[in-house]
Amino acid sequence: MLLPLLLALHLGGTDPAVYNGRAGNLDVRLPRLEVEAQIDGALDEPVWAEAAVLTGFSQYSPGDGIAAADSTEVLVWYSPGAIHFGIRAYEAHGAVHATLADRDRIGSDDHVQILLSTFNDGRQATVLAVNPFGVQSDGALVETGATRGNGFNNAVVRRETADLSPDYVYQSKGRLTPYGYEVEVRVPFKSLRYQSAPEQSWGINITRQVQHSGHEDSWVPARRASASFLAQSGRLVGLTELRRGLVLDFNPSITSKTTGSRTGGSWDYRGGRPELGGTVRWGITNNLSLTGTANPDFSQVESDAGQFLFDPREELFFQEKRPFFLDGIEQFTTPNQLVYSRRVVQPVAAAKVTGKVWAPTSPCSPRWTTARCRAAATIIPSITFCGCSATWAPTPGWVWCTPTGSRVATTTGWRARMRDWFSVGYTPRSFSSLAAAPAPPVAPPPHHSGLPGSSATAAPSAYAPRSTPATRSSGR
Repeated sequence: MLLPLLLALHLGGTDPAVYNGRAGNLDVRLPRLEVEAQIDGALDEPVWAEAAVLTGFSQYSPGDGIAAADSTEVLVWYSPGAIHFGIRAYEAHGAVHATLADRDRIGSDDHVQILLSTFNDGRQATVLAVNPFGVQSDGALVETGATRGNGFNNAVVRRETADLSPDYVYQSKGRLTPYGYEVEVRVPFKSLRYQSAPEQSWGINITRQVQHSGHEDSWVPARRASASFLAQSGRLVGLTELRRGLVLDFNPSITSKTTGSRTGGSWDYRGGRPELGGTVRWGITNNLSLTGTANPDFSQVESDAGQFLFDPREELFFQEKRPFFLDGIEQFTTPNQLVYSRRVVQPVAAAKVTGKVWAPTSPCSPRWTTARCRAAATIIPSITFCGCSATWAPTPGWVWCTPTGSRVATTTGWRARMRDWFSVGYTPRSFSSLAAAPAPPVAPPPHHSGLPGSSATAAPSAYAPRSTPATRSSGR
């Protein structure tokens, strides 16, 4: 009896790891397999039996914090050159909405979005979406910290949308099934920018749009009222030996023109001299790219849609569609647009280096997160950490923090120690002064009564010593 039992265990293999989002299993360790799978939309190859399984989706919209009505499973594994996703979407309560739409035009279809934060900074992510037939929609999501209130307060009621201008190279194919649909996705590492560390952790979340119910489901049990959607993401941990290979794109172009005029009873045509041009992109490192162009030809770029101007004082705005300017455009995303590349009409030659280098890898990475904090009876109206403007007592300034996130300083000279952080949004719960001589208490403004949903607590000193517990703030 022992031999058949051992044989059965050997043939059965090990069960795949299951990560339930609603149970809080958000740190995913993917298997690294030295194989490749055929992208045909059918998850029936043996390699998918070894993949990690992401399940336990929650509803994100219209109401968060409850179990999703329709079940979703996402199988994930990676090979040396790519990361693979297998999506099983179950439709038990309605029909699947799917069309053979154009790229970036699947918003009215059922679709699944893969959000990969390859720098794990909680601020930006690559968004790769597919509908049930595998039609793609992709872009970059960069959270700027802009809040969208509901008319009564500043609670965030929806997440920020992705910029669909960038187009990434990845393979996808899907098919309808009796229970819903399946989609297979392969994302080459050449199409991504990521860290240079030998072992990496990436942020990840999977969302699903169900058209028949209008629900949006999320693998991570995200809260809509949180300051950041990406900061709530799970993690892909233990990624090693990622082989990006040589990244080199060269797009040459040759243009010419012919003009004609009527001379007497015939037309006289004169040909122009051909003009050569081209664009080249070279991946210097995993997270740094050099792009150059000479005499570029933008005649093949999609034309702009016409716009009507009613007020001559307003300037027309056109989206950027030229490939040279689209590469790395997510690096220039700010709450207020600072760079408008359409003002550069026809460059003779140009070059740029884009990427993310010398970025902090600690929990104190830039998040553009606005927090409200409170120390004892002193109310600090608003403060933003890691490179954003802030208000410290009555004096505005800039905030700086150490790589470990343990100390915070402002241009006013005050220093504080961050005792505790929320896991979402990295909002501090309390502060204590580290200055040699405490400053006099600063009374809160008469019109400011503290955080929404909370009240200030009196204390003998506005800046409590480190041993004195400061008033706890919800930061939400």
